[in-house]
Amino acid sequence: MKTITITIYLTFLTACSLIPKVSENVPSNNQNASNTNVQKPAVNEPVKPNSTTTATPKVETKSAAASCSPVEREGKRQIKSQSFPLDFKPFANMCFVTLASLEDMSDEKDVPRGSTFHIYQNGNSVVDLPDAFDGQSACWVEGVVFKDLNMDGLTDIVMAGSCLGAKNSYPSNAIFVNSGKDFTTNSEANQKLENLKKLSEIEAFVKKNQNSFF
Repeated sequence: MKTITITIYLTFLTACSLIPKVSENVPSNNQNASNTNVQKPAVNEPVKPNSTTTATPKVETKSAAASCSPVEREGKRQIKSQSFPLDFKPFANMCFVTLASLEDMSDEKDVPRGSTFHIYQNGNSVVDLPDAFDGQSACWVEGVVFKDLNMDGLTDIVMAGSCLGAKNSYPSNAIFVNSGKDFTTNSEANQKLENLKKLSEIEAFVKKNQNSFF
């Protein structure tokens, strides 16, 4: 029994002597990263101008409501969300104005029923656009966009509208063609747009079927 005990003890000492020592220069996994010798950039340090830096100009913009004068017409209410300043010929520095019918609207919060479209300048009517809804009353505009649809250098108007009830309405869209003097529209061609609800869809359809609209 004594001989066995001595042998086990000697074996344990030998095994311990073979374990390599860990270098003290190797950081442990829990060492804080802030102890590493890395320089951090200064916070809020001002940038020094040089010969290649240029100042960015400040651009001031005005809203459409501020650019166009309020419009008053008997029996009508101006729809400011669908009234826009124009920058294309021959209507530059004028305003596209949407008016709704007070008779067709149930109250001020109702959709702009009886929508009609006009060009104004300095509060005076310049052009009244033709009827977009082919004689149907209680129709209203959902949105408009100004695009040169037939690439003739003149900006046309795409109008997306609706008729009937606010909850069960159907699309009623129109294209106003810029003739260089006023705007025209083709009611038969507009009927081909009756299944489209988005301005982008109307625009794409007209560009593919220009013979019907121009």
